[in-house]
Amino acid sequence: AEWGLRPSEPFLVSIDDLDLEHGMIRIGKVTETKRSFVAFLRPEVVDWVRVNYLPAREALIRVRFDLVKADYLGVNVNAEGWARRLIPFDQSRLRREIKDTARWVLGRSLELYELRKFFATWMISQGVPESIVNTLQGRAPPSEFRILVEHYWSPRHEELRQWYLKHAPWVCCA
Repeated sequence: AEWGLRPSEPFLVSIDDLDLEHGMIRIGKVTETKRSFVAFLRPEVVDWVRVNYLPAREALIRVRFDLVKADYLGVNVNAEGWARRLIPFDQSRLRREIKDTARWVLGRSLELYELRKFFATWMISQGVPESIVNTLQGRAPPSEFRILVEHYWSPRHEELRQWYLKHAPWVCCA
């Protein structure tokens, strides 16, 4: 809800895609119709990631690496690839737990795409131009996307970040 990403996109990134200095995660998903390139992080989220998430993530990897490497589930997991994931959790299990929690808290089922829709609706209701929302959600035109990807950090990134910081909904670390 806070980033407007597609539900699968956070699972595509590695720890190397996390840029705490610039407060962003490089997504870099490119298909014929999808062009997600970056998700911005609020300063509070950057602090939370540094202080809480990264130490917990590293502890999990230390404890579980040998089990994953031994392929204890019999699914031929690449242990090194698993350890490089920003979110080294089973995607289907995490989705199921989110849905179960939503059912318990909200009393109804929650489709993860509802969070993406909420982000877009919220941003537009805050006066953010549709072109900015489309770019933040990975619907940038191919020519603009190429420019954004070729220039890892550009003035356009800073403009997008300012729109994000000023108008995006707060979910975490408020």
